[in-house]
Amino acid sequence: MKIDLHMHSTHSDGEWTPLTLVKEAGFRDVSVMAITDHDEIAGSKEIRETAADKGVTVIPGIELNTDGNQGELHLLGYGFDYENKSLKEYIHWRQQERIIWSKKIVAKLQELGFMVDWEACWRRAGEKVIVRTHIADELVAQGYFVDQEHAFQALLKKEAPAFVEREGLSATEAIDLIHHAGGKAFLAHPGEYTWEWSLKTLVDGGLDGIEVYYSRHKQMTTLYWSHMADKYKLLKSVGSDFHGPGSRSPYPIGSVHCNRKEVLGWLKELCSKEGVH
Repeated sequence: MKIDLHMHSTHSDGEWTPLTLVKEAGFRDVSVMAITDHDEIAGSKEIRETAADKGVTVIPGIELNTDGNQGELHLLGYGFDYENKSLKEYIHWRQQERIIWSKKIVAKLQELGFMVDWEACWRRAGEKVIVRTHIADELVAQGYFVDQEHAFQALLKKEAPAFVEREGLSATEAIDLIHHAGGKAFLAHPGEYTWEWSLKTLVDGGLDGIEVYYSRHKQMTTLYWSHMADKYKLLKSVGSDFHGPGSRSPYPIGSVHCNRKEVLGWLKELCSKEGVH
């Protein structure tokens, strides 16, 4: 039995539809999965019944991009109520905010001499949830860069020439929102943050767990965050962060090994109604 609780569909910046993700999960013997699109739950919600028919359990999932004193930390939410009013209102607001934010990025690019059309970027996002990788893909399509990663690093990452700060929840506010919707909040890919931030502040804010087992974590990184999870009595999660084979995060679904006992310990309690055994 494999578990993968972090991947993205075409409802945010993933290359594959939710149905394709489920089919791939089944092919790779993944029994429990979560589609964790950025600030969106539509993909996760639409596929649950179909996934069950294929022998795959899909638990409610989302990845919230946050900002504030802790910097841009990402919070994964699991097991929440899809119909929670506060969560749905935040998702709607966030999608509208992303449109305004992305238009500012494109305007900056145009000032820098990169003739990128926002409507083309919006179409790349399927007119749903636009993120920086959609803009990077359009820069590549226009011939400015050889691939998405070069475009992102040169122009779109934090402190790059076309980077634009955006509004949103702080990490602790995101934890509160996930809890209010009845879910558990996990810190995504803790080994990826290169700036100073405080795990204890998140723990004090109600953090439930850490994505200890992650595709880009080296062995020593995994061991360190496993120790930190034990120290603060946090739950442990596992995720590939799969975005698609041609993306900046191509790690296959179910490819990240974990201590299944550690993960299933809380997962079974969280979603026993979904048939996880």
